[in-house]
Amino acid sequence: MLAVWQHLSSYHEALISFIGAIAASLLTIWMRPRVKLIYGRANNSLNVISVPKEPSDPTESDIVAPVTQTEIYVEKFYLQNIGKGVATQVEFVLSAFPADIRVWQPRVAEYRNVEKGNCLISIPRIAPSELVVIDCVYLNQRAAFVASVKCAECLGQEVQFSVQRSWPTWFERFAQFLVLCGIAYVLQIVWALLVAGATP
Repeated sequence: MLAVWQHLSSYHEALISFIGAIAASLLTIWMRPRVKLIYGRANNSLNVISVPKEPSDPTESDIVAPVTQTEIYVEKFYLQNIGKGVATQVEFVLSAFPADIRVWQPRVAEYRNVEKGNCLISIPRIAPSELVVIDCVYLNQRAAFVASVKCAECLGQEVQFSVQRSWPTWFERFAQFLVLCGIAYVLQIVWALLVAGATP
């Protein structure tokens, strides 16, 4: 690598300009406002409630009434826009319509039963870095799977979500600062090695 760099010594200025232009273009593309939707699930709960049946015959009131069991399954779906642009006309589609559904934080949302019993949740817009939680309740039925997630700007990407402790903002900024210091230190070492190798 160093030998090739020394061999191209007469083209150093042109190469540095070319690399700088490429880096500036990549930085511009990276900084451009864009939408990136991610979704997933992190936790659920299963509860079984026993409810005694009403006796069909009044004379059977002293007899122990039969008991029915209702299975209540609750699952949370997470939908987040991690991009820098506003996601519009967001559509979140589940393979089955739940017994009850709620979007948090409260907002204007539309729930429709579409083809073959799929549940379409339409959200007008999701701001950058905003997290939307969709609570679904199913009676005597396990949760549906996510059939489709998309918006006017892009398609959603499934990722793994996990529930964990939320750290203070100052701690997260300090951790980011340490990561940047580590990257700068590695780049400094690489630059020192390149300069040392290029020096006759």
